Amino acid sequence: MKAAAGLEATLGRVGLRMARSLELRDVLDEITRGLVRDLEAAMARIWLIRPEEPGVLHLVASAGLSERLDGSHARIPFGSLKIGQIAATRTPVCSSDVLEDPRFTDKTWLKDNGLVTCAGYPLEFDDEVLGVLAMFARRPLTELELEWLGIFAAQASVAIENARLFTEVTTLTRRLEAENTYLKEELGDAGRTGIVGQSAALTRALEALARVAPTRSTVLLLGETGTGKELFARALHDKSPRRDGPLVKVNCAAIAPSLVESELFGHEKGAFTGAVQRRLGRFELAHGGTLFLDEIGELPLETQAKLLRVLSEHELERVGGTKPVRVDVRVVAATNRDLSAQVEAGRFRADLFFRLNVFPIELPPLRERRDDIPRLAEAFVASLANRGAAPATVDDDALAYLSAYDWPGNVRELHNVLERASILSRTGRIGVEDLPDLAPRGEVDGGDGDREPAPSGAPLRERVSAYERSLVADALQRAEGNQSEAARLLRTSRATLQYKMKLHRL
Repeated sequence: MKAAAGLEATLGRVGLRMARSLELRDVLDEITRGLVRDLEAAMARIWLIRPEEPGVLHLVASAGLSERLDGSHARIPFGSLKIGQIAATRTPVCSSDVLEDPRFTDKTWLKDNGLVTCAGYPLEFDDEVLGVLAMFARRPLTELELEWLGIFAAQASVAIENARLFTEVTTLTRRLEAENTYLKEELGDAGRTGIVGQSAALTRALEALARVAPTRSTVLLLGETGTGKELFARALHDKSPRRDGPLVKVNCAAIAPSLVESELFGHEKGAFTGAVQRRLGRFELAHGGTLFLDEIGELPLETQAKLLRVLSEHELERVGGTKPVRVDVRVVAATNRDLSAQVEAGRFRADLFFRLNVFPIELPPLRERRDDIPRLAEAFVASLANRGAAPATVDDDALAYLSAYDWPGNVRELHNVLERASILSRTGRIGVEDLPDLAPRGEVDGGDGDREPAPSGAPLRERVSAYERSLVADALQRAEGNQSEAARLLRTSRATLQYKMKLHRL
């Protein structure tokens, strides 16, 4: 090592480089590598205490003889071994003749590596033990040198605490920035109504939501595109004990496969080209709240495996990171795909499917809850009026026209149709003339069914109803009364066909 006369200056240079960085990883590396590089130490190591495990020291930095952070000394309880005793008693342990010192028992390892001196110091800040700094040297150290190393350990404690505080502030700042972004998105969608309707199908889904919301269980929302899965996720969050935490939303289908892991789990500085700083993933941003994973079926298989680990162990590793990060997140997933079929096809992991499918909720398509269309239309038009659109109501003929359509795009399509109609309308009411052509999709071959067309002068509601009745009656006649076959011909569900048969008394 350097002579005692130059030790102060050398430690000062190490301390200066150490103080230039506020990244904890950089500070820890500079301390250990600086001692090895500038003071010719054989090995330098740092153990720190993690908030989630206050009685244990974790090896977080090592330079010199070994840079590994695993092994028998990676995790040391307070009071155990010399390192644990230093932390427990807050007393340095120094020896300039470790081969003769009975406190050091592994003489073979010491001899094999030519080690003579060991100096271990508690890292303390504001009466709190942060961890332990230890170094080994191949020559004896004087009392003055050990004293200067003790001063350096105190400086290192300040640098480590500053870096930790900076990391906490940075994490909170980025979390607040992300939450602010989500809040702005929510405010931007404030004109859209919530869950509207009283149909039997919707009521069943809402009852299931009310049962599972107070629990910690993972929820899988199933339904076609546009059925309101995001609104159900919001309702789950708002009715849960996590309502005061963040609700973070991720559309898995909208993220490039190469970026999905960074988006979900975050990345460390330098993890890949362009990673100029640490970035928190959506899981960390949702800590203490709810994470909504929309279109979960689009996740790559490799990411599915890592997601399963987070769901099972409640911890993750950022891309390019080595330290696990604990997260407390409730996951609500959604998909418009048949995940069981995806599992059979090898495109979705069976174990992840079973982990997500703890409490599935089926969201009904709009064609199976036609009774709700007038209420939805009223709510949508009222919200559009609040945003500056002129029309405030939908006339009866237009409602009949809307109710006769199958809505393949579901509630989202209904909202978009009404928004367009509100722009085109020149009066205070939306009429049929303001709506686009919503003729039934697909062609049904003509037959000899008993059609009862409404008079040409009848209101549109009656004409639409008569036309729909004729279509249903024709399909039943062609299918010889087989309801499943008739539903296939009409390209609708058997439940919808039965509803129409009851409605038209067929």
